[in-house]
Amino acid sequence: MTRKAKARLLWAGLFLSVLGLAAVWFLSQNREAELQTFAMGSYVRQTVWGPGGKAAMEAASQAVADLENRISWRREDGDIAQVNRQAGQRPVPVEPETLALLEQMRQLSEASGGAFDVTIGPVAQLWDFDSGPHLPEAGELEAALALVGYDRLLTGGDALFELASVPQELFDGDAAALEQAAALLDPGMALDLGAVGKGAACDAALAQYQEAGVKGAVIAVGGSIGLYGQKPDGKAFRVSVRDPEGQGSLGVLELPGGYVSTSGSYEKYFEQNREKYHHILDPRTGYPAESGLVSVTVWCPPEMDWKWPGALSDGLATACFVLGLEDGQKLLEGYGAEGIFVDGDGAVAVTPGLEGRFSLTAPGYHREAGAP
Repeated sequence: MTRKAKARLLWAGLFLSVLGLAAVWFLSQNREAELQTFAMGSYVRQTVWGPGGKAAMEAASQAVADLENRISWRREDGDIAQVNRQAGQRPVPVEPETLALLEQMRQLSEASGGAFDVTIGPVAQLWDFDSGPHLPEAGELEAALALVGYDRLLTGGDALFELASVPQELFDGDAAALEQAAALLDPGMALDLGAVGKGAACDAALAQYQEAGVKGAVIAVGGSIGLYGQKPDGKAFRVSVRDPEGQGSLGVLELPGGYVSTSGSYEKYFEQNREKYHHILDPRTGYPAESGLVSVTVWCPPEMDWKWPGALSDGLATACFVLGLEDGQKLLEGYGAEGIFVDGDGAVAVTPGLEGRFSLTAPGYHREAGAP
């Protein structure tokens, strides 16, 4: 073999070695990790790309569990349960994250005209869709409705002075604790963050992904999805939207990131006296919403400047379902969010920001014009 031939072989070997090392490095940087757990009454599915993915998913799972302990009204030592227990009596110091979530959800309650109301607890507990769903008596429902009112949720320093009887020693000398207090004005009132808990869980998880520095990730908690970073192939995230009339897909969203939440009458319901009652309650009437819609999907883009954008997407989906197509579209526009509205006749309306991002694939549906 000539010297020139040997050199060519040597360079070819070096090239293949470098190529192999590059392939190993690429795979190590883009390897996929998956984890499935259970929280918020739903399966939590995570997929993460990049180094540190396993640790990031474990940290996210712990963050979701901690969040559930804080904001579930069923957890006796949690922030929300304590505020409910002290309704009409005194303000309760809560974690800064809980306070920020309450303030954001109160703002959504006001913006939606009460179509979403964070104080719906007394009414929701009467219907008991999670354990023993049934139609409440008219009298008890009327009494519960009187205890619903987001304007009677107080936060920060104002909470101390609005209550008739407050033990001053609770906060004397501790202004910081006072500023982190939350209170309900009337005995019997109750917060219920069930409508935004899954979206909030996505918020908590994405904060962990960012801290861990992973390349990209997807978390699905029930009907809420968080999309972080980038996929290894650089393409858009593909999110399947459930067909409200079946188990298949209505269509596919292609998105650069952000948060997606869906509220549908198919999720929880029961039948009584030949009537069907679904779980999305109108806080203004106390009964299941009758807007003509069967499903609303909301996308909050990644650039949205909110402390809890995942929770916001969840709350907006509920509010829009209650409001109906026209008023729901106006609400989304005010927040810079986008949506897909499906009515009982199979009409699918898509807001302008999702045109070109959503492909309708299910038979039996037809597209209508989106927001004006």
